[in-house]
Amino acid sequence: MLRSQLDTIPMGDMKEVHPESAVRDLIKQAQRHGPIFQLPLPDGTRRIVLSSFALVDEVCNDQFFDKRVSVNVRNLRSAIGSGLFSADTSDPNWRKAHTILMPSFSLQAMRNYEPMMVDAAEQLMAKWEHLNPEDLINVPDDMTRVTLETIGLCGFSYHFHAITREQMHPFVEAMVHILSTTAARATRPPIEEKLRFRQRRQLQADLDLLLSTADQLVRERKMMGTEGQKYNDLLNAMLNGIDKQTGEKLDDVNIRNQIITFLIAGHETTSGLLSFATYFLLHHPDVLNRAYEEVDRVLGRDTRKTPTYEQIHQLVYIKQILKETLRLCPTAPMFNRYPYEERPLAGKYQLQPSDTITVLTPMLHRDRSIWGDDAEIFNPDHHFNPEAEKQRPANAYKPFGTGQRSCIGREFALQEATLVLGMMLQRFYPYTTGIYQLKIREALTIKPADFYMRVRPRTDIDHIIITPLDEDTVSETELVMVEAIHPEPEVPQKIAQKTTLLALYGSNTGTAEEVAHRIAEAGTARGFEATVGELDNYVDKLPKEGLVVLVTSSYNGMPPDNASAFCQWLQSDLAPDALKGVNYTIFGCGNHEWAGTYQAIPKLLDSALEQAGARRVYQRGEGDAAGDFDGQFRSWYNGLWNSVAQALSLTPQEEVKRQYRPRYDIEIIRRPHPYPFINSFGAQPMTILENRELVQHQPDALNGDSTRHLQVSLPPNMPYRTGDHLGVLASNPEEQVTRIADHFQFDRQTIIQLHANDERKPAAPVEEPISVYDLLANYIELQDVATRTHIELMLEYTNDDSERARLEMLVGSGSESEAAYKKEVLEQHKSLIDLLEEYPSCTIPFNVFLDCLTPLRPRYYSISSSPLLKPDECSLSVGMVQGPAWSGHGTFEGVCTSYLRNQHTGDIVYAFVQNTNGPFHLPEDPRTPIIMIAAGTGVSPFRGFLQERGRQKQAGKEIGPALLFFGCRDPQHLLYPEEIKRGEDNGIVKVFAVYSRVASQPRVYVQDKVLEQQDAIWNQLQQGAVTYVCGDTTRMVPAVAESYKQIYQAKTGKSSQEADQWLQEMSTQNRYLVDIWGTS
Repeated sequence: MLRSQLDTIPMGDMKEVHPESAVRDLIKQAQRHGPIFQLPLPDGTRRIVLSSFALVDEVCNDQFFDKRVSVNVRNLRSAIGSGLFSADTSDPNWRKAHTILMPSFSLQAMRNYEPMMVDAAEQLMAKWEHLNPEDLINVPDDMTRVTLETIGLCGFSYHFHAITREQMHPFVEAMVHILSTTAARATRPPIEEKLRFRQRRQLQADLDLLLSTADQLVRERKMMGTEGQKYNDLLNAMLNGIDKQTGEKLDDVNIRNQIITFLIAGHETTSGLLSFATYFLLHHPDVLNRAYEEVDRVLGRDTRKTPTYEQIHQLVYIKQILKETLRLCPTAPMFNRYPYEERPLAGKYQLQPSDTITVLTPMLHRDRSIWGDDAEIFNPDHHFNPEAEKQRPANAYKPFGTGQRSCIGREFALQEATLVLGMMLQRFYPYTTGIYQLKIREALTIKPADFYMRVRPRTDIDHIIITPLDEDTVSETELVMVEAIHPEPEVPQKIAQKTTLLALYGSNTGTAEEVAHRIAEAGTARGFEATVGELDNYVDKLPKEGLVVLVTSSYNGMPPDNASAFCQWLQSDLAPDALKGVNYTIFGCGNHEWAGTYQAIPKLLDSALEQAGARRVYQRGEGDAAGDFDGQFRSWYNGLWNSVAQALSLTPQEEVKRQYRPRYDIEIIRRPHPYPFINSFGAQPMTILENRELVQHQPDALNGDSTRHLQVSLPPNMPYRTGDHLGVLASNPEEQVTRIADHFQFDRQTIIQLHANDERKPAAPVEEPISVYDLLANYIELQDVATRTHIELMLEYTNDDSERARLEMLVGSGSESEAAYKKEVLEQHKSLIDLLEEYPSCTIPFNVFLDCLTPLRPRYYSISSSPLLKPDECSLSVGMVQGPAWSGHGTFEGVCTSYLRNQHTGDIVYAFVQNTNGPFHLPEDPRTPIIMIAAGTGVSPFRGFLQERGRQKQAGKEIGPALLFFGCRDPQHLLYPEEIKRGEDNGIVKVFAVYSRVASQPRVYVQDKVLEQQDAIWNQLQQGAVTYVCGDTTRMVPAVAESYKQIYQAKTGKSSQEADQWLQEMSTQNRYLVDIWGTS
């Protein structure tokens, strides 16, 4: 083929590749450019990055390609010389060392190393056994310690004492500094390197430490004379091995190089493997449970018996877990090749011997042509069962490099990791108290960063609820342990042996996620193999067998954050039979007060799935958060399983009610709570800079007549856009906390500890001491409406017959019971504690009470400022929610509004910016006219809009006209009047203030003023104006929409149906936008 006929390799951007994130940056560019792209290197050559099997398969051919030692590794030669890892293949010392050391990794050698591996692993287990329950384990740190100790023992019969040392061994600290410095040097020009005098001195000191460590190992071994030759370790092979081809031994320099190479490579990658594997186990409880089963079967429960070599190699599933870990997170994430001579790649890309061809292993291991549609999913059994491994092409899986230059110690690493993981699971339950988002630390290898866990010794004794002991009899541990006797729970009959059930959710606040987990748990009880996941993780991956249940909400007509990609995929040009074979049903979560977009996303998914050939096996359900959500879900759920069984040709069975068991067991403990529960929303501490009243007369807070302005500092890593929301994590009101604690007879000093009884996602911290007051204040929703399920649980603990009869009426199946529940509970917004106080004979235990409650949710507020004024601050305009409780139980206070009202300047709150992912932002072109319609605190985003337009005008930009319709009670309730007047005086906005409670004047609302100013509005709409509406969902928003339709009819003479269609088209075109919040 002529050179002119070859394809040009796409060009990447070297400026986007940074030393601290090089692998992730290359992955991003691979996702953008495809399976091949090139980057220019400082020496004038190029790096060609490959990520598909078809291309990688060719460059793995040792006949035409060889290893290219990377710039980073060439820079590292000053530390480790030309070792097995860092030498060129053409270096005679590489071939000699490789030949001499190969027998050190034979099967017999692996058997010889096993006792020393056990020695190191036992030290780690002993360390963990002596931890306090609340002690955190730095996973990468401890895994580094055990792998360094292992290579020290197996390689050199040397104790580094890495596990028992308080500080990390100096060798590791020096090594980490050398690796990070070397990686950074590769991106800097030589002149800059020469100017880094202090760094060069530190680097030399680190190098000297590595060299002195190697020299000390050799010196001590040589001093042992013939006695030292008895050791079956790597050092003995280095000192005494003979190359059969030349008859030579390794010289002292080569031995030093190999020692440092093995000390670094022999522990760094394996510690990363163990850390990532632990992460995956903690996040995949189904895999963890199966691993426990294998460990108990193979190693047994007697920890006094050390694992044998044969037992380690019977841990087949553990090894599959490790292989799958290396597939998704290969700790050596790249290797480099070059062609011996100029040649085409795949027949269409020209390669030069000067090229550095980088195989991007994480992307190779996600090539769907090899790994299938679940290439992104952690699935050890699917990807590494014996049949799958047998059929997979050899060059599709390359965590250890390739060919003659692949890692010589791969079996050593896998044996060591299998042993450590097996012993960990034999002895401990690892767990975390929060949701850890995987973060990567990069040097020459990758590891998780800031990854902590706790461990609890495994035992066959369950804990039951413990009552406080008398002060005189409290023992040192402050708890009594007894063996719990639990009757075998009755379970639903199995209807779906081995049938898969995939419960997918799209959720911003957690409701849809909770429903999805509830369905999956019920499916598991019926024999389904259930999995729960986010919708965005299953783009183009819907299984064409079993059942798919989709649970999602809508957000102002937009999908939740974790469902947007899924919705875009379904709305793409899918073939009519693209999803043929997919069996699905949908349950939608919504709020009818958002009338224009109620159930929009569930309806969209339902229609799109059907159009693409998927089969609806059960009707779509709708849950209304402003109505009887629990009753609507139950009504839909009651017919689910029989319909599914019929559609999938399963045998439906009568459901047998399972004996209820709470999610938690409780211990009473008298110790302080040492660590707060880690929140999973990415919230960060923010300082209150200002908290002032906006209502211009003395407000009546008890009647919700107070609105407060809060100015909040933002951390530097949390930018926002005008129109975004701030999610605030509040604490429950003190009165509610005390009320519940008193009901269950807990005082302020009571410390408890929750033990999880099953794998359901906990709503509260487990396995760590916490005060009852802290738990109730900061982790649990206390004021949610009691559901029928809660009332059914109350019946099990209610003794009084008359009270039982009243409760039974609330949960019956007839229309009379439905009406009673709505009148007595739903409409009065009665919480579980309200009902417990009304039915005093109900003695529901505290753990059952906790099990009924959901995690404390963040509250979202429209940001009322623009980052163009102060990018490191934002403001909120918060209307206080307070008044007599509809339930008749005292005063109702909004959780977050009462919390924010009591914050003072300098106080810390935890919050996060929530990008709305919707169009409710200013138009990109500042010349676009805008119409803003608000009532009360609905003016919040528009204050930010006007600030932004003002700054744009100051910067010399042309801005379009703006109209603001602002409704409130009277002039005293007009928020930010000085700012609004200033904006009007500066020609930024025309304001129409509308008052509904002025004495001796008729009530006027914003929808009335909109109709009055229809000429001005229509004129702006003809110029392409965007309308924004923000306010009350029950009256104001529908009324404004009706006014707009009347304007359209008046100006065009069209019918009401055509007006409806016009307003819908305006919404679709993002020219009529609504940001609305329900009323309480």
